[in-house]
Amino acid sequence: MSPWAINRLSKAVEKGAVIAYPTDTIWGLGCHPMCAPAVVNIINIKQRGLEKGLILLSPELDYCIPYMREDTPKPAMRRLEKSYSHPVTWLVPASPECPVWLTGDFATIAIRITTHPFIGSICSAMHSPIVSTSANRHRKPSVRNALQARRQFGENLDYVVTGFSTGTGCASEIKSLESGRIFREFRQ
Repeated sequence: MSPWAINRLSKAVEKGAVIAYPTDTIWGLGCHPMCAPAVVNIINIKQRGLEKGLILLSPELDYCIPYMREDTPKPAMRRLEKSYSHPVTWLVPASPECPVWLTGDFATIAIRITTHPFIGSICSAMHSPIVSTSANRHRKPSVRNALQARRQFGENLDYVVTGFSTGTGCASEIKSLESGRIFREFRQ
């Protein structure tokens, strides 16, 4: 995508657009994290409850800090930015101001720092992380490309991103930042 197209898309996402896009793992559905109507739209598209929470993807930790509890220790925060052999989504203590539509029934917010070029481009244009959840209906397989995203979700999406590849093709590991407990292992 050209810088002009990224800028145009970022403005639409900031105004509430819901997109399907490739990530560093699998295809995702996304929106701006502070746009509650867009998050509700994603939950409705997926046909699942809000209680599970959502993931924030970002190329920079700084974009995620407003969603994190202020007293998160600096050494723990450095783990978020560390490079691992596979994608790791961290469950981080959420700020009291972090919206419930992001945390669900939890006191944590899921954050993954990634070097994926699309995520880097759109987040940098918005100066914000982007919401991510797998691009699938609840308990169904995730779509694997733009064509499948258009076929499965059609008119429910405002945009389907093309021109970027997905990373591993597998869901990320999910791990607690505080305890180190692994909630979902990475399986390739």
